[in-house]
Amino acid sequence: MNNPRQIIQPMDDPIRAEQLAKVNALLTAPCDAEWIAETEQIEGDGWIEAGVMAKPYVEYLKSLTPEQHRFLRWRMRLFSILYPELKEWLQSWELGRSFEAVYTEARHLIYERLKHPTPEPTDWINALIAEDDQNLPRSERRLRSQVIPMLSALLTQEDRQALADIAAQGMAQSVLQRVQVEIAPPVAV
Repeated sequence: MNNPRQIIQPMDDPIRAEQLAKVNALLTAPCDAEWIAETEQIEGDGWIEAGVMAKPYVEYLKSLTPEQHRFLRWRMRLFSILYPELKEWLQSWELGRSFEAVYTEARHLIYERLKHPTPEPTDWINALIAEDDQNLPRSERRLRSQVIPMLSALLTQEDRQALADIAAQGMAQSVLQRVQVEIAPPVAV
């Protein structure tokens, strides 16, 4: 069998120069005014897509009304505030390896609870977002300090039990994996 190092042959300077020129052309193309103008003609409706996989998402966005766009932006702002607070809160639970699974489920549960909020939480959420827009120091954000109690209130007893079950299952798996590694027979030398 051939040595892999023998298969790879060094490039001579003309080949390397040609390859570098191609790479340079690819890297500088998006900065070229002609390329930008051509792209704008192709994407004449103002939507620039990142490939075929983005088409369904772009079509979905195009189908939304201005009110639906505002709602999506509002919800994005809300979760950009809530999820870091949720993460910090759950980290204080010292879940170890179970953290990611519990955090993922907690995010899902909070999302579902706030999918269609009632007027009372909506008023609080609007005030929370307005407070966040002021860029005050964290210690001066009165509503931000209420996020954890609000998140806790959103979770039902069944939700809490589900999170506890996920944490317990993750801990059990971690213990079983460690025990199996420690009791594995020694390898014969």
